Amino acid sequence: FGEKRFMVDGFAAEPGTVAGRDELRGTDGSLYWLRRQDILQGSERVRVEIRDKDSGIVLAVKNLTPVQDYDIDYLQGRLLLSQPLESTASDDLLVHKDSTGGNPVFLVVRYEFTPGFEDLDAKTFGGRAHYWLGDHVKVGVTGSKDADSDESLAGADLTLRKSSATWIKLETGRSEGSDLFASDSQDGGYQYSTYQTPADSATAAMAYRVDVSVGLQDFNKNWRGRFTLYNQLLEAGYRAPGQFADRETFQVGGTADLPLTERLGLHLKADQRSVDNGLKTLAAELDASYRLDEHWTLSLGARRDSREDHSPLVPLTQETGDRTDLAGKVSYDTKARWNGYVFGQTSVETTGNREANNRIGAGGGYRVSERFKVNGEASGGDLGLACRIGSEYLYSDRTTLYLTYALENDRTDNGVQANKGTMTSGFRTRYSDSVSVYGEERYTHGDVPTGLLHTYGVDLAPADRLTLGAKVDLGTLQNNLTAAKTERTAVGVNAGYGFDKLKLTSAAEFRMDDAEQPNTATARLTTWLLKNNLKYQVTPSWRIIGKFNYSQSTSSQGEFDDGSYTEAVAGSAYRPVNNDRLNALFKYTYFHNRPPAGQITGLGTTAGVLQRSHILSVDVMYDLTSWLTLGGKYAYRLGQVSMDRVDPEYFDSSAHLYVVRTDWHFLQQWDALLEGRLLDLPDAHDRRAGLLLGIYRQLGNHVKVGAGYNFSDFSDDLTDMSYRNQGLFVNIVGTI
Repeated sequence: FGEKRFMVDGFAAEPGTVAGRDELRGTDGSLYWLRRQDILQGSERVRVEIRDKDSGIVLAVKNLTPVQDYDIDYLQGRLLLSQPLESTASDDLLVHKDSTGGNPVFLVVRYEFTPGFEDLDAKTFGGRAHYWLGDHVKVGVTGSKDADSDESLAGADLTLRKSSATWIKLETGRSEGSDLFASDSQDGGYQYSTYQTPADSATAAMAYRVDVSVGLQDFNKNWRGRFTLYNQLLEAGYRAPGQFADRETFQVGGTADLPLTERLGLHLKADQRSVDNGLKTLAAELDASYRLDEHWTLSLGARRDSREDHSPLVPLTQETGDRTDLAGKVSYDTKARWNGYVFGQTSVETTGNREANNRIGAGGGYRVSERFKVNGEASGGDLGLACRIGSEYLYSDRTTLYLTYALENDRTDNGVQANKGTMTSGFRTRYSDSVSVYGEERYTHGDVPTGLLHTYGVDLAPADRLTLGAKVDLGTLQNNLTAAKTERTAVGVNAGYGFDKLKLTSAAEFRMDDAEQPNTATARLTTWLLKNNLKYQVTPSWRIIGKFNYSQSTSSQGEFDDGSYTEAVAGSAYRPVNNDRLNALFKYTYFHNRPPAGQITGLGTTAGVLQRSHILSVDVMYDLTSWLTLGGKYAYRLGQVSMDRVDPEYFDSSAHLYVVRTDWHFLQQWDALLEGRLLDLPDAHDRRAGLLLGIYRQLGNHVKVGAGYNFSDFSDDLTDMSYRNQGLFVNIVGTI
């Protein structure tokens, strides 16, 4: 089936840091604040997850790439995506559970940080290994262990596979200790809730899971369809990444897809989740679709939804009782310029305090021209108004701008390390085979295609001139556990303009959330975000770059809960065409940060400090000979800090950085680096000095790889004030 027969993947972590994990619901925006500030540089792992709206099980993931997909400020704990992340994704079901419908989308960020309140001197190690016994049986083990505590996680799995569509997988896991640093946010990181931990932090708990998939065509070539089934039990106190059970939790569910004829198909989905002395939910939906002819399709569906909460303390926002909904949909596709549909649903039975879920709506898409397309959906009903509008502009045959993420299925429960197709029910993906200058990368083995899809901005295509886009999202989101509602309005526009010498991109986003609080009151959070980038080639020897990002958030709960940041960068690079021995770089950075009240520092205290900084730097390099280069750098920072969020009063803190550098090219493909550094902090009456050594090996004409040691504890980047930079480093340098 194309997967590696034997695989071992291990890790070992040095002492001094602990792991954090933040789960942030998509906000239809680009800006997200992590729970903690001052995280370890390069330690983040960022991914988008689409989860089933009933079971919470992850259906699809997309791992994000730094710089290409996001930018992160490690000191401030701020993450800025290159494209807005939607709050929901299509689930291919007829009945809308709430006004927006679809499955929830989450941004999941894992990182390392130094807690600061204890001395960490133990290593953490772990890994994953699997082995295929022939083509149909796989065994695997997973584990991690903290060498100086009782915290550990171990698991084993067995896969029996007939084909990519027919298999059974058995899993078991055991955790000891608790994950204290996992948090989730529904508003982009302005407010967080932390997962509770058991009273006994050394609690050991087990977990068991069974997954079954049956492809009917594997048993009779004339049969079509597929059945899936899962069963999962988490004991109280079980802790694993993405799996937290304070009480014993049992889940069971499955799906059935049955194309009965060429025109008629059935889809069944059912999920049950039961928490001991907690929330119990049951949801089942049956949909039927009939293709009347080449253009018309008729669909009917029914959904049964039950909720019971036996918690000692039931949230005031909780909804309990039963609800039965019926839905119908008529679709028309011209197979040419446009397609459309109308739908309606009604609640035929409600009990308890469940609200009726009557709704009517319409949607579709229209290709205005060969290069411009609009699409959207609008509906109204008992659970509120919902609207989604998007646009797509294709300037050339090589480049398309999409306003939603391209997400791909990365489930590994079928025993195959890759995907079961990138366009799969449960989420929406839109892409083109030539979406960017780098196109689409695919690798296929057997009958299971797997690949990584990259969607870049049009700035990567030199021939492009103009991109335009707009997006509107209106709807009501509902927390699946507490039933608390959030009415969201999100609007975004973006434009890009480029010539050979000038490239300018700009985007604006607006979001307003009216979130229901635990006491049933409503709090409003309003957020603005502006993103701007400029590149201008003044002459062949001189280039100017600029960036301006601004965000402002205001809360109805008071000024203390407001947040904002400003980042402005202006730079100039100079390399004379007639004297390429000289390289000079000038850069000015202005930074202002007012962190959200929900953030905390590495010490575990509220991030109440307001910061703003002006940073100037000049960097010059000169090639004395073909094998010797001398250089220097000077940087100045005027930092200002205020401890009062409501009535800020700033005090100054300046810094001077001096760097002298020598590069030596020896032998044929080797380079050595020596730097002397001095950091002067006059306001703190502190001065630090140190050396940095490095050695590099050239790999071709454009890439070199090296390693070295920094004997100083400070960085040459004055925005980094952590003083944790001493030690070994590995560096990869690329040139164009």
